[in-house]
Amino acid sequence: MPAVFSKVDSPTLSPYMPSSATSFSHFKSLDYLQSLHYWKRILQHFKSNGKVYKILSLALIFSGLVGGYYVSQRQKPSRKRSISNEHQIANPKQSKPSTRKETKEIQNVFLDFMMNMYNLLRIGFKTPTNDDENKSLRYLKGRNKFIGLIVMVSSLVVLKSVVICRSNFISGDMMEYLLSKKRDLFFESFVKFLFSIILQSLLSPTLNYLIELMALHFRKNLTMNLHEKYFSDLCYYKINNLDRRLGAVDQRITQDIEILSMRISELFTDILHPSVDLVLYTNELVRLMGWSGFVSVSVYFFIAVGILSRVSPNFTKFSAQVQNMEGNFRQLHNRCSINSEQISFYSGDETERKKVEDYFDKLTDYSNFVIKKNFSFSMVNDFLTKYFPHTYSSFIIGLPAFFGRLRHLKGDALIGKLRYLVAVVTLEFYALGDLIELFRNILRLSGLAQRVSLLFQIIEEIKTGNSQNINFRRNHKGEILDSDEIKFTNVTIKTPDEITLAKNLTFHVNKKEHIVISGSNGAGKSSLFRVLGSLWPLHEGSIHKPQACGNNSSGLHKEIFYLPQKPYNLVGSLRGQIIYPEKEYKDDWNDGMIEELLHDFGISYLVSRSEHGFETVQDWNSLSRGEQQKLALVRLFYHKPKYAILDECTSCITADDEEKLYKKCTKMEITCITISHRPALEKYHKQRLVFDGKGGWVWQEIVKPYDIRTDEEPVYKLKGFDKFVRDDIEN
Repeated sequence: MPAVFSKVDSPTLSPYMPSSATSFSHFKSLDYLQSLHYWKRILQHFKSNGKVYKILSLALIFSGLVGGYYVSQRQKPSRKRSISNEHQIANPKQSKPSTRKETKEIQNVFLDFMMNMYNLLRIGFKTPTNDDENKSLRYLKGRNKFIGLIVMVSSLVVLKSVVICRSNFISGDMMEYLLSKKRDLFFESFVKFLFSIILQSLLSPTLNYLIELMALHFRKNLTMNLHEKYFSDLCYYKINNLDRRLGAVDQRITQDIEILSMRISELFTDILHPSVDLVLYTNELVRLMGWSGFVSVSVYFFIAVGILSRVSPNFTKFSAQVQNMEGNFRQLHNRCSINSEQISFYSGDETERKKVEDYFDKLTDYSNFVIKKNFSFSMVNDFLTKYFPHTYSSFIIGLPAFFGRLRHLKGDALIGKLRYLVAVVTLEFYALGDLIELFRNILRLSGLAQRVSLLFQIIEEIKTGNSQNINFRRNHKGEILDSDEIKFTNVTIKTPDEITLAKNLTFHVNKKEHIVISGSNGAGKSSLFRVLGSLWPLHEGSIHKPQACGNNSSGLHKEIFYLPQKPYNLVGSLRGQIIYPEKEYKDDWNDGMIEELLHDFGISYLVSRSEHGFETVQDWNSLSRGEQQKLALVRLFYHKPKYAILDECTSCITADDEEKLYKKCTKMEITCITISHRPALEKYHKQRLVFDGKGGWVWQEIVKPYDIRTDEEPVYKLKGFDKFVRDDIEN
């Protein structure tokens, strides 16, 4: 009868125990002569099977040499790799510390892992709810659902272990009844065995279902908690554009959290299952063999753990580094997808292919290094936890049969009890092996937990202004005040790298007086509006602007509306494109009014060419750049702000459409602040701000703009200037 080697509670009454309690004292004293006879039989067995054991010895020596070779590679320096600054990867040599240092790192890994797990579980054990009053996500401490799942999973794990243990016990009885030809008892045991197998088939899928359900809830809570922080206070902008300590943020939010949630849920059963098995089977082992059996298994366990701890590589570092490199590799492919048209124009496919494949070579080289490390460890691990325990367990099983409590049993009874003893000892080693494997799983999980925890940590630093990579809210003397007009007074503009682009910048934008801003690339034109929109901090001076306080103080989308050269197109309907970032029409607006705006700029066909009209959903990036810019102008007039910042947003439309734009802005009392290098646009503006590219600036009134038709020189009236030289430019 095949053994049911699964995982346990033993029956309260064990039939393999001697019926007479008085015979126990006799069993405790082993017969010395029988012991000598036992070892003599072992030696005779080895002599009679000499050829077989010679072959096994040669195979064992060969395996030891191969394993020793790979283990010795841990002490040899690995070849150096050229690493680019853009996508820096870990060098195997750098990832290979000394044994003492590695042991210390592994000890620190567990401390960091426990701290990271505590922080993540504290977030994961909260239930997200939608608060209709303030229309924001908040988190209530709803641990009851998770507590219920944990209780059910724990109960099923214990029940499954008891059922499997009972199945092994019944299987031993079946073997005994079969050999003794007790037909009625055999079929009775067979029915019990069949029932236990059916019960196991129900328990395993139910347990997996609860684990997946727990992982789903855990992922949902982690992701929604992260979204609540990520999509507030411009954190998504700062973490991707300013901090830059994290690579592949999208991978951490999507893939890493998904894998982490599943592994954390599985970790719960990985800890509970072998622990329950160990307790139950240890109890059975003691009842079968006394404490000598338990001590024998325990000694072997501690020796195996000691050896594995010495040869175990740093799986935490390997796991985190591989995930980082996979994210960078995905970003390279994503970059090619986004810029595929530009790459095609330049026929840059070979260059892009070389760049991607060079990095892929680094990824595969490092993965190969990790595989070798894992191979050398797996050889030792499998030998100590899977294969040698079979030999060792055979020796342990022989002790009670020859010298212990089962030596007086004979024939069918002995076979049945040995059948059960084999299952107990084997599953005891399985449980110990699972605990050892748990050590490696924790090291691997620690790498993922570290990546996700670092994401939460950096987001929290950014939100509280304590980020070491972003100079927000640190020794800033500037202030932003609420006003109906835009006014800069002695403003200092600095990059996040603390490079001063302009000092003492002072100008005033009067209502209905359009201004134009010009200057060389990198002079500070767009940086001016990053400060105005609170994307960058204000170090010195004061800025007056509309809606400087409240929920809409950050960004440029209400009273001040920003239009970039490359419009942002969301995934959604035509109506959604126009009213973005709002979700519904403002008061007194309807589809007919929007269609009139589309008609003014000659793109009303976007409505009529589909039967869905304004509900049309398509890839709006497939429109020409001119169509996209016109659609952005319609968005501007729908929102009707006080100020419009036009950052080269008319570069792909005709001069007639530009004239319509400025006339309509004047009619709707929208003051334009235009960033442009074209002198032809000066005729629509009253004043201009010029950055010289070296840190200086000039504020002028346009008395007479440049006339293209007659090539007449423009006339300007100086209203302010500063000749400061930038920090990154030598005098």
